[in-house]
Amino acid sequence: MDDAGPGAAADGFFSRREGRPMDEAFDLDVTELGSRYRDRTLSPVEVEQGLSARIARLDPELGAFTALAGEEARTAARQAEAELAAGIDRGPLHGVPVTVKDLCLTRDMPTAAGLRGFAERLPRRDAAVVARLREAGAVLVGKTYTTAGAFVDPAADRPFPRHPGRADIFPGMSSTGAGVAVAAGLCSVAIGTDTGGSIRLPSLCCGVSGFKPAYRRVDAEGVFESAPSLDHVGPIARSVADLAAAMTAIGEGESPRALVTDLAAVRIGVDRRALELTGPKSRGAIERAIGLFGELGVTAVEVTLPPVAELLAATGRLQAWETAAVHAAWYPAHRGDYGPGLAATIDRGRAMQAGDLDDFEAVRAAYRQQLDALFATVDLIILPVLTIDTPTLDEWEGAMRQADPLGARFTKPFNVTGHPALALPGGFDADGLPLGFQLVARPADEAFLLGAGIAFQKISDWHRGLSRALP
Repeated sequence: MDDAGPGAAADGFFSRREGRPMDEAFDLDVTELGSRYRDRTLSPVEVEQGLSARIARLDPELGAFTALAGEEARTAARQAEAELAAGIDRGPLHGVPVTVKDLCLTRDMPTAAGLRGFAERLPRRDAAVVARLREAGAVLVGKTYTTAGAFVDPAADRPFPRHPGRADIFPGMSSTGAGVAVAAGLCSVAIGTDTGGSIRLPSLCCGVSGFKPAYRRVDAEGVFESAPSLDHVGPIARSVADLAAAMTAIGEGESPRALVTDLAAVRIGVDRRALELTGPKSRGAIERAIGLFGELGVTAVEVTLPPVAELLAATGRLQAWETAAVHAAWYPAHRGDYGPGLAATIDRGRAMQAGDLDDFEAVRAAYRQQLDALFATVDLIILPVLTIDTPTLDEWEGAMRQADPLGARFTKPFNVTGHPALALPGGFDADGLPLGFQLVARPADEAFLLGAGIAFQKISDWHRGLSRALP
């Protein structure tokens, strides 16, 4: 192993612990890590060494990673340690271990996007979000699994990641590796993408927190596209405070330094019909969350969400069209590299005419107008993520054979409109199954949304439940 490097305490954090491997830092939030770095009781080099050992021990079974940074991560940790010791402070992610989804270009690791034909492709540059992370002093430890083309098929030649809590639980898609890595304590922050729920779904299933920012709040340049009009880049982390720290580094525009967490007089919209469309355990978790928000001074207001059938149908056509365009250079020439779900979507898009999208903007504008009217009466909306309780693998496979896409009615509309959405853990059932929900806010209210999540997690500890149960 490398020396601790400049700035490391002689009697380091890990050396004072007995009976466990040198990886205790997995249990510290970003703010806790930063505090320990700055008071010199913990070093970025120690953390990178501990996380490397933990990944080596756990990931062969979990399969969260597609590539590890190796020496590049060690170099970044040494640099962060030296800079902090010299009084150079790059912000809350300085020295913090992070991962990025295997859709993001990285100059030091392949970017395969879950597709066989790209497995050996080594980019010459970083995606914009990766460059931002490096500028913030984060330690990029590796790249996480994505489904093929960030769609529904498993990645080529790679088994689907295993849920870190129970092997029979579905871990989410397509940012599955990101959710598993955070839940298993293999990184502090993971960058994922969300085209129809793929940050929020793994966050729900893995019992962690996930943030789909407003559209293009995080620059998507250099991120392999799924459907550009719907694609969002955002973080997954254990806590909302860690998500907010990540957004200060990767978000476009000025990031607020202090988030308002006083929720007195805040109104949260509750659509009882929507709650009836999810599973009973998820519904119970949302009712408990509404009660906790009430303790914070939040008033629940009955609302009715706009109907989504027409919006989802128009969006399905748009997604097929855009996905076909994204893959035009490789498909159908390399059809054998594509799974059946992605291939079917591309085939549908290739068969379309431009006129098939004529109604999309009108449908989207009408839905936005109805949401604007709703947000004139409330500040937040609380919703399920899925139309069933967090599924087992068998339940997910059965549901995917049904005509109505699971959860699309609760997640995809906000990819279409660009509203920010925050996935929060909402507890566990008697068998350890993670439960959760999402909050949605106005596009201009990201800081308020994050502040509400932080306030909620100050009076609940569900976001700490899964990782502390792991070996």
